[in-house]
Amino acid sequence: MRPRLRQAGLLRTLSTTAILALAAGSLAAPGAMAQVHGGELVFVQGSNPPSLDGMATSSQASRNITMNIYETLYGLSEDISPIPILAEGVEVSDDGKTYVFTLRQGVLFHNGKEMTSEDVKASMERYRRVGATANKLDPVRDIEITGRYEVTFHMVGPTPTFLESFSSPRAPAVIIPVEDADTEAGRNSFVGTGPYKFVEYVPDSHVTIERFDDYSADTRHDSVDGFGGFKTAYLDRVIFRVIPEPGAQVAALEAGEVHLVEQIPMPAARRLDANPDIVLHENMPWAFTTFHLNLAEPPTDNVKFREAIQVALQMEEIMAISSEGLYELNHGWQYPDTTYWAGDIGLEYYNLADAERARALLAEAGYNGEPFSILTDSNIPQHGRAAVVIAEQLQNVGINAVINQVDWPTALNIRLQDEGWNGWTLQMGIEPVQGPVAMIATLASPARPHFAVPDAELDALYQELISGMTVAERQETHKRIQARLYEIFASIKIGDSGLMQAGRANVKGFVPYRFPRVHDVWIEG
Repeated sequence: MRPRLRQAGLLRTLSTTAILALAAGSLAAPGAMAQVHGGELVFVQGSNPPSLDGMATSSQASRNITMNIYETLYGLSEDISPIPILAEGVEVSDDGKTYVFTLRQGVLFHNGKEMTSEDVKASMERYRRVGATANKLDPVRDIEITGRYEVTFHMVGPTPTFLESFSSPRAPAVIIPVEDADTEAGRNSFVGTGPYKFVEYVPDSHVTIERFDDYSADTRHDSVDGFGGFKTAYLDRVIFRVIPEPGAQVAALEAGEVHLVEQIPMPAARRLDANPDIVLHENMPWAFTTFHLNLAEPPTDNVKFREAIQVALQMEEIMAISSEGLYELNHGWQYPDTTYWAGDIGLEYYNLADAERARALLAEAGYNGEPFSILTDSNIPQHGRAAVVIAEQLQNVGINAVINQVDWPTALNIRLQDEGWNGWTLQMGIEPVQGPVAMIATLASPARPHFAVPDAELDALYQELISGMTVAERQETHKRIQARLYEIFASIKIGDSGLMQAGRANVKGFVPYRFPRVHDVWIEG
């Protein structure tokens, strides 16, 4: 029996010294060190945030900044479970038709005003209008103020997965002052309740935030937990600097001009391994690497042909090359050690590299050498690298694989057509973090599935998933969903990739996550 999960990549190539540095920089509990107050930290990212309106964009470049400014009623914990943040908690009626949220008292906005239910109701109404994932509130019929610190969501009907969806960070339902309720997207005052407050935004240059001295820390926790927990702002200010070119980012880090870099190339990470002034941080796992097959276009309309692809692929080679060495092998459609991990289901089909079996399946499918078009793009390097390795592996078993590399917008347009492509390489970053409902929604109706043609059984299982009354029921359904995905071979899970980040050695307390948590970070010396 092959292991469920195999660690690979960077840790094989770095020295023991670097591994110890990774452990010290990324895994040590912040409380184990003496925190230092004050100072200015410069964090580098590659692109401008399209907006600093926390609810109006799903951009990672925005979320990097806004999740330090705003907070939500509920958010995701480290293990991808909903936890209260600005809410004390929620009481759900037995029939699932009302959610009564009790608010934490004494929480202040950056303008000095206390947060009350009036602000929460106004925020949710604005989210319906400008929220980038406003459909998360579709199950809510209306919102009623039932006390100064209490709001009641009246539901259209029972929606057992509502809290999981509502906690999604993709475009979070952040709480803002009622005074911003009528503002258009991107035109609010950027006032939140978070540990840092907005100062200025200079496009193509930087965004500055500074410590909110009256921040109301969540004393129910001893430490940070995902998007919530106990947060402490040690730094006076943080500057999010925009440097598009990776080489320039690394040079600025080495020169000590910046403190943290969101992502550095793996070759640079290996070189920086020997630099005592730099600490590498593995942000792992970061995304699913996937390969979606077009069920509307021959030859991938044949399930035996698709099965041949599944058994032909050597996932470790694809992951090692596409990720440049930072990856984990994972056959599952959720991350290990999270609520909906489905265990070994499908493992017997994963990372087989069985050329003989693949050729037999191709013969059974009646394959006669027709072109197999792999759609990829030039904007996300990992997509293109994965496509090259997949094409070579499939050619080795007799599939006439050809690569069609276009820019990202063109790839998205082609992917929405029934013709013109057979396979599509895709990194799925935020969907797995949102949980199985968001993840499987991309593969089921009513959305156009990533594999173009709906599967009736998968659709039925998705409806069962979103209507499951308990977590245990939904876990069992997700296991059946994963089994079904390994029956139809429409979307192929390649593995989990990481994001390599780096910082100066005097930056302490930084723990990689879905956004740079600059709270609980300080600078020594």
